[in-house]
Amino acid sequence: MLARRIVAKHVTKTTALAMLGATAILSALQVLFTYMGELGSLKEGYGAWQAFLYVIWSAPQYLYEILPISALIGAILGLGTLASNSELIVMRAAGISLWRIVGWVMRSAMILVIMSFALSEFVVPVTNEQAKSVKSHRSVAEMGEVKGYWTREGQRYIYIDYANSQGELKGVQMIDFDQQYRINSILDADQGKFVENGQWELKNAQQLDIANTGISRLIKTSEQGLALALQPKYVHMVTIDPEDLAPSQLVGFMNYMDQYSAIPKTYLLAFWKKVGSPFALLALVLVACSFIFGPLRQQSMGFRLVIALFIGLGFYYIQDFLGYASLVYSPSPAWFVFLPIAVMFGAGSYLLYRAR
Repeated sequence: MLARRIVAKHVTKTTALAMLGATAILSALQVLFTYMGELGSLKEGYGAWQAFLYVIWSAPQYLYEILPISALIGAILGLGTLASNSELIVMRAAGISLWRIVGWVMRSAMILVIMSFALSEFVVPVTNEQAKSVKSHRSVAEMGEVKGYWTREGQRYIYIDYANSQGELKGVQMIDFDQQYRINSILDADQGKFVENGQWELKNAQQLDIANTGISRLIKTSEQGLALALQPKYVHMVTIDPEDLAPSQLVGFMNYMDQYSAIPKTYLLAFWKKVGSPFALLALVLVACSFIFGPLRQQSMGFRLVIALFIGLGFYYIQDFLGYASLVYSPSPAWFVFLPIAVMFGAGSYLLYRAR
């Protein structure tokens, strides 16, 4: 048992260092080439320093995107090193099963899975806003402003001329309908302010109530309370691309939209991509293991890396294409997001089954 633990630690450490090394190198290259590309977009107010800041703030997004390919290349490098030193042959001769070795490699890949979750949940939403702030010459608070916003809560339709993430509203118009879609009331207010727990305070409001008999009554108030499920954080999320939202933010925003209106497919696609990202990473690691133990075990390291790069990039572009195609052809983007992942898992498992 002690010897097996030592071997497990050695395999895990070797493959983990290879994956982290591949991640560092690919990230550095991505940042360098992106910065070189940004230098071609320089203009007044956006110089070399602003381009550098933009690339640095965008670096976590690049890192998040390349983690699956880094895991693929790192697994091939780590296992390839063990194979070149005949260590894998010794392990197999000692009675260690192929699937146990694959499990040790998957343990290493969990480091990148945790890194992927941490980036998508805590880092990327913040840094992407900062990057866009640098490029647009606007503060993050100014980017959280919304002009001309429609929303619906049940039978209530709301138009807001201006809203920001601090909970300030201007030009509020609201129409309430009954179950037969007859107008019950119309409300106009110059300003509004979020109080707490779904409570808003309107200023300079006038409300026209219309009875079923057709009699109407106009009420004017300097201050009026209003209960809305709409919250400042949801107003802020409207200004952010769905891909830049954290998984928890997507869940909260989609629950709000599902309760009162309909969920746009772009938000569903962004959510399922983030859910599928760890599985994509593990699927590519499984394919990497199949390369070492399967059809490419007699090939050179350079050849394996070239094939791995083609597989990784091909997987990335196919998944990206199918994801956007699902906005048109599929009732749920989840089917198209997980289809390439399932194919990778199936191909890797089949090749490993043949090699065992």
